[in-house]
Amino acid sequence: MSAVRLVLFCLLLGGCSTGPDRPAAVPAGFRHLEVVENRIATLHSIPLVVSADGSLRTTPATHRRATFGDHPFEISLAALVAADAAVMVHAERVADSSGGSNYDTLPLTGWPDSRFRLRSQCASIDRETAAAEHDLAYLGRNGFDPVGNLALDQYFATSPDHNEEVVISIVARVADCSDEAANRSTLSRIRERIHVAVR
Repeated sequence: MSAVRLVLFCLLLGGCSTGPDRPAAVPAGFRHLEVVENRIATLHSIPLVVSADGSLRTTPATHRRATFGDHPFEISLAALVAADAAVMVHAERVADSSGGSNYDTLPLTGWPDSRFRLRSQCASIDRETAAAEHDLAYLGRNGFDPVGNLALDQYFATSPDHNEEVVISIVARVADCSDEAANRSTLSRIRERIHVAVR
């Protein structure tokens, strides 16, 4: 299972048993996605271009290595953000070719295409957690405050050998995590603002 998303979901669920994200000291030296104007394009074996309407703006890409579950990952991240919503795009590679990006137990969703699987969650995030977790801190530095009640849909696609993946994460600030119907409606409206082209 992919590293970065597993850590984020463990935090949203209130605890993580896989150990901390341990960034390597070595500069990245790779790019699995790039930002071109208002589009985020993946550069590995799952070629997608993600864009949105003018209400969301792109953030700079970041590239890092981290270890999760004793497996090294190469992680590229960029996002589309607004005050009320964020869409993160991760493109990753399992650096030891161990097949660690396997989401076959998650349900197929049909969006943005038939390969993608879905996982959803909602949780209340405090400022300390937002500052300590890489993806949440990244959003905070780039115009989306991740503190408060966050609803999250994550769409996963992996290569046949489970060594490369793309994750599209739709994040929304919501009033109450227990109001599932309202939160699903909010996430659906954000998804309608996103366009994913399969190259």
